[in-house]
Amino acid sequence: MPEEYEDVEATLEQGTTSDAPQQKEKRQEQFVCWLKSQPINKIVGSTLIIEALWVALFWFMPQVLHWWSWNPAVSADHFAQFYFAWGLGILSLGYIVLILWPIFKKDDDPRWFHARILSSGIVGGSYAFLLPVVMSLPEGSVNSGGAAALRQAILLATGGLIALIALGETRRKNNNDREAAENLREHQENMLIQQKEQFEANAFKDRKAERRERYTKAVEQLGDEKAPVRMGGVYTLVGLVDEWLEEESIRKYDRLKEGQVIINNLCAYIRSPFTLATRYDELNEDNPTSDGVYKDNQQKFYTDKAELKAEADVRLGIIKEIHYRLQGPGTDTPGTWSDFEYDFSESTFFYPVDLSDSYYLKSVNFGGSIYQNTADFSGSTYQNTASFGGSTYQRWANFSDSIYQGWISFGDSIYQGSTYFVGSVYRGLTSFGGSTYQDSVDFSDSTYRGSANFGGSTYKAETKFNDSLYESSVNFSNSTYYDQVDFHGYGLGSRHEGVIYRGTANFSHSIYLEPPVFGCSNYEKEVNFNDSIYNKSVDFGASTKYKSKADFSGSVYYGKASIGASSYESQVDFRNSIYIDEADFSYSRFHESYYFDGSVFCSSLELQGSAPDKENPRFIHDYPTYTNPRPENDKINRHITLFSSTGNNFDIALQGGQYTPNISNALEYYKFLYPLTSKHLEEYSKIINGINNARNDFKYIKNIQDKDKYITILKNINIELHLWRKNVTTVTLQNGNIISN
Repeated sequence: MPEEYEDVEATLEQGTTSDAPQQKEKRQEQFVCWLKSQPINKIVGSTLIIEALWVALFWFMPQVLHWWSWNPAVSADHFAQFYFAWGLGILSLGYIVLILWPIFKKDDDPRWFHARILSSGIVGGSYAFLLPVVMSLPEGSVNSGGAAALRQAILLATGGLIALIALGETRRKNNNDREAAENLREHQENMLIQQKEQFEANAFKDRKAERRERYTKAVEQLGDEKAPVRMGGVYTLVGLVDEWLEEESIRKYDRLKEGQVIINNLCAYIRSPFTLATRYDELNEDNPTSDGVYKDNQQKFYTDKAELKAEADVRLGIIKEIHYRLQGPGTDTPGTWSDFEYDFSESTFFYPVDLSDSYYLKSVNFGGSIYQNTADFSGSTYQNTASFGGSTYQRWANFSDSIYQGWISFGDSIYQGSTYFVGSVYRGLTSFGGSTYQDSVDFSDSTYRGSANFGGSTYKAETKFNDSLYESSVNFSNSTYYDQVDFHGYGLGSRHEGVIYRGTANFSHSIYLEPPVFGCSNYEKEVNFNDSIYNKSVDFGASTKYKSKADFSGSVYYGKASIGASSYESQVDFRNSIYIDEADFSYSRFHESYYFDGSVFCSSLELQGSAPDKENPRFIHDYPTYTNPRPENDKINRHITLFSSTGNNFDIALQGGQYTPNISNALEYYKFLYPLTSKHLEEYSKIINGINNARNDFKYIKNIQDKDKYITILKNINIELHLWRKNVTTVTLQNGNIISN
């Protein structure tokens, strides 16, 4: 044999020898993996192996038991039957485990079907041939006829069982097929959905890109010098907002975000200045005026007039489109554009603004604007904050029948035309303070749920606050009323039964040139009318109820003061006031103390028919016995009430009789009617003459400028009057004696 062949054979032999242990280990590993794999492998395999071993060792069982040295106490004739019974028991146990295992484990492996069929055949055959033998054990012999019948029955039952297993398997396969079909269908649907989503995403990208292009072009059009081109840009932007709102492929938040960008552009265009708007009044005329800038250039006048109108049409078009989309299908319902924010602040509206019946879900800002034409915001709903403050309205403005859910500001504004706030509801903080109303204004029949501020305002024409409800505090202080103001509660046909103040009410430091009316009101908390000036008569009215403290102190009444026929359930302060004309407190009901000390009654004081529940009226400031609402911490000076007239009536009706307060001792001790010195009389005459002259001049005042001058005179006289009042109503005591007056 050649050497090379020997090497090959050696190599082969060596390879064969070396691979044998590896193959053996590999088979062992495969067997272990088989045991560790699925439970069906372990259960089915083990059961079948046991059954096979039992059948193989069936006839050797006696020898095996003999090897184990176990001899059961049975006869030789019954030996086989005994061991057959044990074998059938073991076989049955394995079969039961094989049947029940996949049920508890919820294992749908199809191999369980083959295992059940094979095991059923083995078990059924074993029972068919062995059970008759076992059952013949008590008789000691086997009845061949009975055994055949039993064997046949067992075989039939086994066949039926196998048929049932087959039927169950068929059903399982059908269910699996249906599930597979359903899963396939769902998979296909998911694929279609994904494809659709992908398609829609791609389509949305295309639409988004196209809209961006249109948006850019529309913004450029807004800067075009030609009005029709600018109007085209407006309509393009409006259409883009509508398209974004209808875009269902993105969230509502994203839709609103895209739309808000365009809304901001439209609002910015409204806010942008337009030079010719400063000449609105002149260009609004049909022809150039003789004293205007166009008096020598008519052609320029008509050119600018046309340009102003063209720009007004563009901006009015924006307002109309917004207005249309701020209105819902029903009354007080939001529109498609109600969920946007609007900023029109510091705009100049040289065209009529109609935003009536609008619904705003978010904040809106019109503050600092100028309205050169009419403005209609009536019937609107504001669910968030709204600002109209710092504005100028050159013509009439209407805010009636509106609802304000949040903070609202109208303050620091100028209203040159008639203004209407009738029938509105304010649920948040409301500010009208610091405003000037040059024409009539109507706030009647309104409801204020939150605090309301009207303070520091000037009303130069008729003003109405009647029949309103104030759920919280309200401030009217430091205001000036050039014409009549009505705080009266009528009740008939109105929303409220009179005027109701559920919070504090402040009317202090105000000036009334014409007679104000306050009747038919209910003040549930403290109310202040102090330090005010009433140029003519004032009527605080009948059927008025003061449930808490009321302060009328420090005021000057030039006309008749009608403060009677009311109910005062708490302390009332009438101190330090000056009544030039009659003061009527008749037929009032005083449940607590009421004070007049430090006051001057130049005419008569009427208390007839008034009924005090606890104390008589106080005319002298006596610190040991008198609790002053605002004490001056002066233990020496006493403040008395000065009556320069003898026509004073102090009759007080109490329980059907007439009651006269016992003030004689006080009059004598404190010189209640202490005569004025010549110096005081001279000062009084001088002041009264100045008042009379000013008031006579007031009768002939017709323009606002002269009324402004008159108010300045009133303020100066007011200072002089109070200095004089303080001097003549203050006495200094020493050891109970008057040392100065």
